[in-house]
Amino acid sequence: MEFEYKYIKDINKDKLVQLFTSVGWKTAEYPNRLYNAIKNSDLVISVWYNAELVGLISTISDGYINVFITYLLIRPDFQKQGIGTSLMQKTCEHYKGFGRRILSTELDKEKYYEKFGFSIDGIVIFNKDWSDDNTN
Repeated sequence: MEFEYKYIKDINKDKLVQLFTSVGWKTAEYPNRLYNAIKNSDLVISVWYNAELVGLISTISDGYINVFITYLLIRPDFQKQGIGTSLMQKTCEHYKGFGRRILSTELDKEKYYEKFGFSIDGIVIFNKDWSDDNTN
């Protein structure tokens, strides 16, 4: 299979929702927020197979010290083909030299990120607000 990697932020909202729904992420329930979050990210790398969005990584950053990897997801039928690894490598290279590369993940997924140099260091504290999706 040949995949196309695109460095674009303006991705069709329906395609984003389909990708996020495929992995069961709650974010898909807020299509307007999701679309705007991706569009306003610092870096977005998407992966396409034909015209289908099959993977994505996005970040927010202060430009110098801190980068937060907000999303890394691969459609289930395209997992275990090296796409996630490729996206993480491209992202880590893009932010080489930054003092902190930060991400949050499920507790059973931390082993995956260790191969990229990530380790558990402290805790993350959330204040969640999943109110309406009136954002255009």
